[in-house]
Amino acid sequence: MRRAGALICVIIMSVLLMAPAAFADNGSSTATAAKTDLEIMSSSPEDGATGVAVDNLSVKIRFNKDVYPASADIKKANAKQFKLADADGKNIPLQVYYSDKDEGLILVAADVYSGKTKNVIKGDVTYTLAVGKDFQAADGSTMGQQKTISMTTLNQGRSTAIYMILMVLMMAGMVFFTVRSTKKDEQKKKEEREYKEGVNPYKEAKKSGKSVEEVVAKQSKKKAKKEEAIRRQKEAEAAIEAEIIEKIRKESNKRVSSPHAISSAGSTLKLKVVKDSGEKTEAKAAKSNEPKKSNKGTTNPKNQSGKNKNKKNKGKKKK
Repeated sequence: MRRAGALICVIIMSVLLMAPAAFADNGSSTATAAKTDLEIMSSSPEDGATGVAVDNLSVKIRFNKDVYPASADIKKANAKQFKLADADGKNIPLQVYYSDKDEGLILVAADVYSGKTKNVIKGDVTYTLAVGKDFQAADGSTMGQQKTISMTTLNQGRSTAIYMILMVLMMAGMVFFTVRSTKKDEQKKKEEREYKEGVNPYKEAKKSGKSVEEVVAKQSKKKAKKEEAIRRQKEAEAAIEAEIIEKIRKESNKRVSSPHAISSAGSTLKLKVVKDSGEKTEAKAAKSNEPKKSNKGTTNPKNQSGKNKNKKNKGKKKK
């Protein structure tokens, strides 16, 4: 019994001694997970993008946390976590820019002019940007594992060729439509001239090899068709003009529901109506029809002949 009790005590003590180690290991795992929860949320261009511009090759990366470096040492260490390589594995120098306004946003740009060396970004080449596992956020957390973003640059030679082909097609189209429009205008002018001046049927028959009757019939049919088109056009224009005039007339006419007194519109003018009898009206009309007498003197006084008048005038002269 004593030996069994001693054995039980030893087992219990062993379990108690191992428990802190187990809890400590669990806490260490939790702390490690908390330090490696920095993740890339998006990038521009995205992983696997094609047709990326050769000029100013750069990648915008957005993280799930603020990545603005807390010190110059962290900034320098983070810069070493980015590497840009071409398909042959040749590394391109980079510049890393942090946004102080937008948390979690950085710009990784190819340093084309690094010192005295010019680093040429080629077209139709796949470049891979690697973000190291030790890239550190502002709170000290890291990536935990390396992430890569691949992109293929634009084939400028092919793009230029396509552009030139499109330019040639556009110029050819412009020339074609210009010539076509010119021919249509000339044909229209010719038809109008023929409609006004007429066509010599004998000359046209000789030119076309048709009989004079066929040429005359064709010209008559064309003339009738032209006159019909002009008539329809005039009718359409007249209908539109009449519609406009009717619309203006309706808009300009002012109508009321029933007659109203002039005072209802605010007028203070008073009119006096004088009624005249029929007799007075007839008298006025008769008077207006009588011949008017002249107020001027006459050369033939009343009850005086021409001889008497001359004698009287002579007597006045002798006196």
